[in-house]
Amino acid sequence: VFVFYTTGDLTQAGTDKTPPMSKEGKEAFLKAIEGGKGFMGFHCASDTFHSGGPKNGASHDTLDPYIAMIGGEFVTHGQQQKSTVKVVDSKFPGLTDLKDFEKNEEWYALKNFAPDMHVIGVMDTSAMTGDMYKRPNYPETWARNHGKGRVFYTSLGHREDVWQSEIFQQIVLAALAWTTGRTSAEIPTNVKDVCPEAVTVTP
Repeated sequence: VFVFYTTGDLTQAGTDKTPPMSKEGKEAFLKAIEGGKGFMGFHCASDTFHSGGPKNGASHDTLDPYIAMIGGEFVTHGQQQKSTVKVVDSKFPGLTDLKDFEKNEEWYALKNFAPDMHVIGVMDTSAMTGDMYKRPNYPETWARNHGKGRVFYTSLGHREDVWQSEIFQQIVLAALAWTTGRTSAEIPTNVKDVCPEAVTVTP
């Protein structure tokens, strides 16, 4: 399984002096997932390989293939704050006892959601502070199939105390077990049912 906690265009040189990913490497990486490898993305993984066009704004048709794979794209974030994630799938293996929870976190506003995703956690925007959150609820944690591969993403993971929390660790372990094929789950498309207005993005 590939695990990404990344940001920016990985085919360009970064500040950590790590050699950039080649164009061919990116293509091989995406083909590997499509062919059956697992992928887990945390927090800023959705702020990686942005699609063309304005960074802020509504969804558009031309997606970077990485964004199409992960299932959603970072727009922006506001101040860190306590907010609620509504758990909408209580049957996902490893998360059967997970209930709605509140975390102090750097919450991402997201767009360009894959229409076939299976949403596990929904961002409850009703009490959030910041113009970027003045929008209907949208997916926060999800799973989807990409070809033969299994893809799992959660926007959680900015703060160290989040990584140290039992809830986040439970999500990580459930994702690892599923993406590696050690567990199986029914992941029907449900984004239009649980987040019917998710495509609405604050300008």
